[in-house]
This record gives sequence, structure tokens and C-alpha cells, in this order.
Amino acid sequence: MRIFNAVIIIVLASSVVAADAYTIYGTLKYPNNTAVQYEEILIECEPHAYDCAKFSGESTMSDFGGGYRLELAYDEGDDGIELILSVKGETFKHKISIDNASQSEGDYYSNLNLTLNQDPPVSPLSAGFVCGTLFFILVFANVAVRTGRRLMTPEGRQRFQGRSPMPVTTCKICNGTVRRHLLVRHLIVDHGIPPEDAGALAGLQFSDERPDD
Repeated sequence: MRIFNAVIIIVLASSVVAADAYTIYGTLKYPNNTAVQYEEILIECEPHAYDCAKFSGESTMSDFGGGYRLELAYDEGDDGIELILSVKGETFKHKISIDNASQSEGDYYSNLNLTLNQDPPVSPLSAGFVCGTLFFILVFANVAVRTGRRLMTPEGRQRFQGRSPMPVTTCKICNGTVRRHLLVRHLIVDHGIPPEDAGALAGLQFSDERPDD
């Protein structure tokens, strides 16, 4: 009989001492709806909010998808206590309310989705992609400008079409412009110079025009 009474006392005492769990859960996101990954969510209290002090310092961390769960030990006298959830320098208020929470096996669950005001940080991959894109745009613009300048000259247009422009020279006798490969013919036909002398004159002129090494 004494053993039975002792068991009843222990059960009653444990039921009184044991507190229910009050779990705040939800999703943490940026304004563009992307998840805030692996960030700490910390409970803080207003100054002189002594009833909140028991929860101060409790924290959890968001997962890859931005989801989080913050499980707190709940007593009957905790209903109505206002908590402050701090994330990345921003704060969100939540009042403990079992009336607005769902219940399962004696525990309470309150959904609270959090959206930060700040924009998400730029990832290294995105920064690299932007820099690479700008680099290729600058290279393309430089090539386009240089190509456009070349196409403005007859020589440039010939090179663009895959044809090397014919080099020209100046006739020493008449100061006329003649293509180099036609200089000998020009000296023979237009100036009546014998072929041997025309070849010699052209050779001397080409030697003088050759750039110094």
C-alpha cells in the first residue's frame, strides 16, 4: 500500500513539474522570397520585461530552405508574454498565445513566418558571373569599334574580305602612284625605258623602300 501511494505521489509531482513545450516555427526569407540560410534566430526581451527573462537567450538556426523551429518550455503563467525575435539586426515581436496556437499531445505550435527588410547578399558565384559578362561585353565592344574603323578605309575593307591589299609605290619619273608589281611595266610602256633598265630602276627603288631591320 505504501509503495502504491509513493508511485501516485511521484506521478502527480512529475505532472505538476513537467512543463509543456511551446514551439515557434516558420520560414525566414528575404524580400525577394529567397531563403535566409543558416542564420541565428535569437530571443530578446524588452527592458524591464522580467516575465520574458526566462526565454532570453534562447536561439535556433534556420536551415537550407530558411525553415526554423524554436522550442520553449511553457508554463501556464507564460501566456501573453511578448518575445522579441532578433535576426541579422532586425527584430520581430511575438506574443505567446495558446489560444492562437495549435496543440498536439499537450504541446503547442505557433506558426510565424519572418521576412527581412534587407536585400540578400550577393553570392560570389553571381559576382563572378557579372564580372565575366562585363569583361566579354567590353572585349566585344573593343573588337566592334576596331573593325568599324578598318571598314572605313578601302584597305581595311579588302582585309575584312580576306584579300590582302596590293602595295603601291610612286614612280620617280612622273610621281604617279603605281602598284608595285606594275612598276616595271609602267616604266617600259609609259616612259619607253628598255626592259633591262626598267628592271634595274625598279629594283633600286624597292630596295630604298624596304624598311630598315
